[in-house]
Amino acid sequence: MMKNDLKTLLQKHPFDALSTVAYRYLYDRITTLKIKPGARLNISQLAAEMDMSRTTIREAITLLVADKLVIREQCSKLRVSTLGTSEMFDVYHARRILELQAARILCEFVTDKEIDLMQTYAENFQKSIELREYFPTFEADRNFHRTIIDNCRNDFVIAMYQSIAGTIDRYQSYGTVVLTSKAEDDYPYFTSAVNQHFMLVNAFKTKIPDHVAYILGRHLDDATKVSSYPGSELKI
Repeated sequence: MMKNDLKTLLQKHPFDALSTVAYRYLYDRITTLKIKPGARLNISQLAAEMDMSRTTIREAITLLVADKLVIREQCSKLRVSTLGTSEMFDVYHARRILELQAARILCEFVTDKEIDLMQTYAENFQKSIELREYFPTFEADRNFHRTIIDNCRNDFVIAMYQSIAGTIDRYQSYGTVVLTSKAEDDYPYFTSAVNQHFMLVNAFKTKIPDHVAYILGRHLDDATKVSSYPGSELKI
């Protein structure tokens, strides 16, 4: 599976340096929690498994350290950053600042095409979460929120969001684990997670910034509560 995924990445990015491909691959596995928080990383082992040189893997790891997804411990040991309650609250606070502002800006410029795209992601999220399919649910949720950021017409907001995107993805991924593997149908945030995406789509149609910001703020507040749901597999 690992080599198949790498082959797909190489085909998708044929002109990228191997270290960049390795970075993309490890970034995806860390942010989607396929490599668990706190896991140790061994450069020689990764090089053998990925059929790449240790130098290539080392360069990829350097980028992951810069993203704060990997930390260097004493004696140069490497470990995937852990998930923590304090950091989770800080991440969602940062998301509120950036996403609510991006949404307000987007209201002025939003097109039918962008609204239709959000509608598609909302529908994909609903279908996937009802089937308890983790990755499609996470991908639809991430794409929905990235649509707001990527189309807000403010390069600085986009750059600030991108600078912490890896950490955002990990906590968003963690919330998806809760919703798709632990939460029952009567879990209070299960239904709201679905409905609020559609509410946001309809809010953007009104082009009223305060209305959009209010719904998005509630949505992110609920997402914060989901991530603090007790008893999930990946405890923080």
